[in-house]
Amino acid sequence: MKVRKILNEIKYNKLIFLENRNHLSPYSLRNQRQDIETFISFLNLNKDELLTIDIIRKFISVLRSNRSQSSVRRIISNLKMYFDYLTDNKIISKNLFTEISTPKIEKKLPSVATLEEIDLMIEKVDSKSKLGKRDIAIIELIYSAGLRVSEVNNLNLADVDLSMNQAVIFGKGSKYRSVIFSQSTSNILKEYLNIRESYEAKEKSFFLSNSGKRLSIRSVQHIIKKYIKIAGLNPKYHTHTLRHSFATHLLDGGADLRVVQELLGHSSPKTTEIYTHISIEKSRDVYTNAHPKA
Repeated sequence: MKVRKILNEIKYNKLIFLENRNHLSPYSLRNQRQDIETFISFLNLNKDELLTIDIIRKFISVLRSNRSQSSVRRIISNLKMYFDYLTDNKIISKNLFTEISTPKIEKKLPSVATLEEIDLMIEKVDSKSKLGKRDIAIIELIYSAGLRVSEVNNLNLADVDLSMNQAVIFGKGSKYRSVIFSQSTSNILKEYLNIRESYEAKEKSFFLSNSGKRLSIRSVQHIIKKYIKIAGLNPKYHTHTLRHSFATHLLDGGADLRVVQELLGHSSPKTTEIYTHISIEKSRDVYTNAHPKA
């Protein structure tokens, strides 16, 4: 069957398919919509081709020429799901994407900041200003509790218990978990809450913008990047670097992998294991530089 004969069905059913997936996060839904539209745009340019495995391979080849491996993997995965839907509803007879192997991604070890570098970031903040006290609290809490930027954004006043030095976090996959933080972090959060009262805001969010509204994800990212730059640290560092550092420093200090998994909110220990590789690489560097027969 030629592409032009099925193209309208692929376009029309995209809307129904996405409506049935409203349980996903807005980010995931946006990716699925864009990935399907990318394939539709490709089909529009190849209307006279037959809808066969060859046209799918041609599409994948185009993707690989201008997309990262992780992006290609995601697009193939999303289109497999969409074409499963089309075959289940007998709109097409076969899901050709099941015959495509997804590219393997080389696992890159995440960047990890040293404790000295994190302290240097904090030293560069104006600790006497209102916004400075807030920014220090953000840096301290992300590193002390290993939070994702979205979790900082979701954090509400009622989620934090400063008497117990712990917080309830609404994390990835709409799951809740408990995290703990140090007494020094708790003291810094108390300082921030003292100045937060001056906003007289009804906003329940823990961290507020200068206008008294919930601090956005982008704003948190901008804050962290600003102090990374001011401190002259590795420009590849970002907000998640503090979370990577939290996990790596715990494992370097002898923490159990399962405990770190729970604190990070990972559903599988395999996700957490990447931090053991960082520790091994660090040990390898020390060995190579120090052992006489290295």
